[in-house]
Amino acid sequence: MSIKSNLLPILLLCVCTNAQALERHYLASMDASTWTLTENSLIRCRIEHQIPRFGVAIFSQEAGRTLQLELRSKQKFSKGINVELRSETTEWNTKETHAVLARFETSGTRRLFKISTTLAEKIYFELSQGYQPGFLFFDDYPLMASLSTVRFGQVKGEFAECVNQLYRYNFNDVRISKIHFDPDDEFASIRQEETAFDKMMNYLSIDNAVSEIVVTGHTDRTGPACYNDGLSERRAWYVYDLLIARGIDSELLRVDYLGEAYPVRKGGSKASLAANRRVTVELRR
Repeated sequence: MSIKSNLLPILLLCVCTNAQALERHYLASMDASTWTLTENSLIRCRIEHQIPRFGVAIFSQEAGRTLQLELRSKQKFSKGINVELRSETTEWNTKETHAVLARFETSGTRRLFKISTTLAEKIYFELSQGYQPGFLFFDDYPLMASLSTVRFGQVKGEFAECVNQLYRYNFNDVRISKIHFDPDDEFASIRQEETAFDKMMNYLSIDNAVSEIVVTGHTDRTGPACYNDGLSERRAWYVYDLLIARGIDSELLRVDYLGEAYPVRKGGSKASLAANRRVTVELRR
């Protein structure tokens, strides 16, 4: 067989491989590309971009937190597949560039991998500048899932406005509040009453997702256990009344009391005992 005839199968293989690679490039067409603001509130901003036949890319930012990016796939990827994040120019850009921004591995779940805040901000900037970030999966058959820059600018301003008005504290920042008591007292000081729940109360005015508020009374380990059980109950109901007076719906409140059973600090030092004489108020969604 001649050298020329040997080259023919190789050339055909290259053509097939390239065609297969093109079929495995997931990117919204110019006509179909959309970026949609799907959440606009004081606690969360969110924009979504559908990648046809692949999944969705989601930029989001919560109150008191930084920008996040999540890539979800309709396809099932096993754990440990190598992925490159690439920055590429669009097809209509005459100045063609390629750059690898990061490398990571798939997690084996629909949330394919963790994207750091710094990287999310970089991808957001790339889209703002008209570049087309893409995720190259080195699976059995390599594939690329790209984020289209088309119409990104239309939603970028709305997203920025939403982020600018986010509340300053996150749910996890205010989820638990505490108020402390002097030995044997079932009432806190006036100063503590006035300030203990300020952040939590302000947050409750903007978050309708809170479904339950648990009030739990505690004591230190001094005194008989039965006495401490009763004291923790009285402390818990005292805080319940405080919250009712500040406008909290009684239907949201649940009262519990645990006596000396769950200290936050062990030992009998003055500081430890003071830390354990408390009532906690926990928000739950």
